[in-house]
Amino acid sequence: MSAIVGERDRLIMNTVPRFAPANDRVLLLAATAQAFKVAATTIAAPASIDFTAGLVNMQGQVAFSASNASVLTRVGNMATLAYAGMVGDSVTVTATIVVDGLTYTASQTVSKIFDGVTGNSMRVCYSKTSLLSLASAPATISTQGDASFPPINTWGAGTVWEGSPQAFGAGESLYRSDGIFNPASGTTQWTAPYLNALKVGSLEAVNTKTGNLLVTGTVSDAAGNWSVNAAGQAVMKAVTIYGANDSVILAAGASGIDYSKVIGAKPPSNATAGATFGVNIGGQMSRATIGTYIQGAAIDLALINIASISSLSAMSAVIGTLRTATWGARTEIWDNVIKVYDGNNMLRVQIGDLTR
Repeated sequence: MSAIVGERDRLIMNTVPRFAPANDRVLLLAATAQAFKVAATTIAAPASIDFTAGLVNMQGQVAFSASNASVLTRVGNMATLAYAGMVGDSVTVTATIVVDGLTYTASQTVSKIFDGVTGNSMRVCYSKTSLLSLASAPATISTQGDASFPPINTWGAGTVWEGSPQAFGAGESLYRSDGIFNPASGTTQWTAPYLNALKVGSLEAVNTKTGNLLVTGTVSDAAGNWSVNAAGQAVMKAVTIYGANDSVILAAGASGIDYSKVIGAKPPSNATAGATFGVNIGGQMSRATIGTYIQGAAIDLALINIASISSLSAMSAVIGTLRTATWGARTEIWDNVIKVYDGNNMLRVQIGDLTR
């Protein structure tokens, strides 16, 4: 750069700078909230929203408008939108001013935000008791609020109902009641309690209707005289069958004792599987049972076990005709005559009624 030596150069350098100041114009619009929060009770917060216009490098009166025909109230350069005057779920508020033939605008959009409707909720309560059982009436009771419980002594003397299971000991049981809280009514409805848990040394004192009871092992009496196994067969032990002490399995679905399921001593070969045959622990056979073994007009001797019988002296009966053989050498005893035949089937002796 050359040295300043001329008069013109000195004049330019010594002159005070001159320029026009900035003249940018801006319209601003501020809102006190961006949304109306609407609770389930339909009450909104806030109740109204204010919109204030700000002017930069200009002055004048601002015009306001709202979409959806929503209603605004105005004081100076501030407009107010009340929730009650809002149409639709969202509204756009616009501010406008014209300066030197130019139009300046600014806008804000507000919305409605709805809370979800609170539905019914599940509740439970517990009470320990030393009673054998609790009552089932009343079927339901109602309490006020979502933190309330059934009153003391409800469904049983001494019951105290709480939200968590209480610790309990031997001889005590824990009952549970289910409840539904309705926010519309502000009440909880509780149902009659049911057994939730118990602690016992044995189940001797427990009476129950189990419905279908599934077992993987064997159910039996304490003495072992009977049992039901996993196959569904009922087993009776130490029962006299044809002179032998043995066990009998009752076949499921059979009308009587299935012979094929007898353990140990077997019934006669002419018995049919599934038919009832005589079993008597006392060693005696009833008349009805004897009838099962009558074949035609005679008793099948195969059904009589005389291995342990040394004498028939105690037996008496009306027997009709008794033959030692059906042909050849034999003796026949009738009701009023005795006949003796030789090997050629010839009558040799007749005692009694000679007309027969």
